[in-house]
Amino acid sequence: MLADNSVEIDATHQPPGGTVSTMSTAAMNQAERLSTEAMWSAFERGDRRYDGRFVTAVRTTGIFCRPSCTCRKPRRENVQFYASPAHASRAGFRPCKRCRPELRGGPAEADRAMAQAAVAYMRANLENTVYAKDVAAAVAVSPSHFARRFRAADGRTPMRALADLRAERAEALLRDMKAPVLEVGFTAGFQSPSAFVRAFRRRTG
Repeated sequence: MLADNSVEIDATHQPPGGTVSTMSTAAMNQAERLSTEAMWSAFERGDRRYDGRFVTAVRTTGIFCRPSCTCRKPRRENVQFYASPAHASRAGFRPCKRCRPELRGGPAEADRAMAQAAVAYMRANLENTVYAKDVAAAVAVSPSHFARRFRAADGRTPMRALADLRAERAEALLRDMKAPVLEVGFTAGFQSPSAFVRAFRRRTG
């Protein structure tokens, strides 16, 4: 379909399920404010200024992303643009777990949701040996981006957050069980007495 300015707009396409889906008039009007080349260029360079103006769906994966998503970029011929997450979802696409395009608050809210999921994973694995790369994999974020995004959202490094959670658990164990302090530290997941002492002092002052 061609808009009045002769810029091609992806109004219909063959979604993953095989059913043709058509944009509403309102969605078309919003999409027509940007040419497909402008949308592709914004997505290709990960431009956050375009978040909320459209989403990019990938036919080969069945997933749609924000323009700012840090995912590996697909081939141009496999890309479809939609005016909103709702339109992409109705066309049969799923939201990306990395950039969370369905969240209204933009990348900052996506990072907060990611950090909350990371903390939940840490809390469930306090007794295990946990590395930052393990947490990154659990929340579907590349290790190279995880620490930066987590700290921006949570205010701590991932390993500092893990130590704080273990200190919190150790404090609860000290109240509930009669055991030597170092035994409590190991039960809480600390690998050494010095790490336990540092984290516990930081928590209790």
